[in-house]
Amino acid sequence: MNNEYILEVKKKRLLFIDEFEKNIENIYDELIKAKNDNQLSSIRVHKYLTAGGTLGKVKTARYLDEIGLGEKTKFKNLKEADIKKLVKYVIEQ
Repeated sequence: MNNEYILEVKKKRLLFIDEFEKNIENIYDELIKAKNDNQLSSIRVHKYLTAGGTLGKVKTARYLDEIGLGEKTKFKNLKEADIKKLVKYVIEQ
């Protein structure tokens, strides 16, 4: 892989994380998109949800633990039921 490709992927990942608040109304679609996109699927769910400061890190970590996920869970590891729980959590916050 060349450096240009790597930089492009990093930019895409950062943009995806930074746009969390802007895309909150379509959170279900965003989570599905991340799960199915090779370049986004290795992002940690906790980082995505908390990077912008909208959701608290500790509260989110506790919630992830509550539903059987961890702080290091990546999008590619999510099941449909997990995504639905995360959508509910985000909407309720």
